[in-house]
Amino acid sequence: MAGETSFLLKKFEKADALYALFSQSTKLPFVEMDEETYEDCAYLFTDKDQIQDFIKPYAEKKIMLAAGQVKGAAIRPFLSSLYCYGMNAIRYVDGGTVMKEELSKVIESPDLDAMKNSKIPRANPEMQLTAMYFVQELKRPVKRELPEQKHLKELEEEMAVNMMRSQWIVCADISDVTEEMTKEEAAKKMKLPYVKTKNGDIYQPIFSDFTECQKFNQDNKGAKLRLMAVSYDDIPKYSIREAKGICFNPKGVNLFLTKEMLEKMKAEYGE
Repeated sequence: MAGETSFLLKKFEKADALYALFSQSTKLPFVEMDEETYEDCAYLFTDKDQIQDFIKPYAEKKIMLAAGQVKGAAIRPFLSSLYCYGMNAIRYVDGGTVMKEELSKVIESPDLDAMKNSKIPRANPEMQLTAMYFVQELKRPVKRELPEQKHLKELEEEMAVNMMRSQWIVCADISDVTEEMTKEEAAKKMKLPYVKTKNGDIYQPIFSDFTECQKFNQDNKGAKLRLMAVSYDDIPKYSIREAKGICFNPKGVNLFLTKEMLEKMKAEYGE
């Protein structure tokens, strides 16, 4: 229980600041699997000076990491949020020594079942976790030999299976829709957000959970939004006609999948 080892949480909160490793590929906490226990671990430091030396071996493998500072009242929410990314352990680096602890012994888990099963998903840890692993590897700028290609394919399969099992979130701006309108009139007034690439291609943003949707819309605070939970199979029904595909969690893993890719994944990994 968290109370049995709460000294670690107290240690974090008493520190001037807590530093977490973030993946530059996903803009999310870096996750790494423990080879012995198969736990999905985040990395935390209380001494910023230790970070540069620690991440050098990762940089040599083209795994690009950065440190994010977490202070004061933000520490508990940050640690709690790791559950929503599917993580279940932390590696704490202190004085050059790396110690591992189960996340449940540091801070209590939120009610993930309730969050996953709410009408609009407020958490989707399995989909987030497998997408993070896939994108962390996908965006490494390396030439992959056959074993690495096979590993990337395995990560893609794990992600795709969770995508097809999950509910997604699509949002629409209904600021111009009024109660007096017919369904047809309202449909014409609804504005669907889009993401445009540097070469001008349009993609439909789609989200794993409410938090990711909020992050995308944080600069659009005046808008009245309607959120809709949709299945993998129903994604095409909610897509912009001009869209080449979807952009999954634009403020997170930022993964672009064309319509052809979505169809291929369903053909290869569908149950």
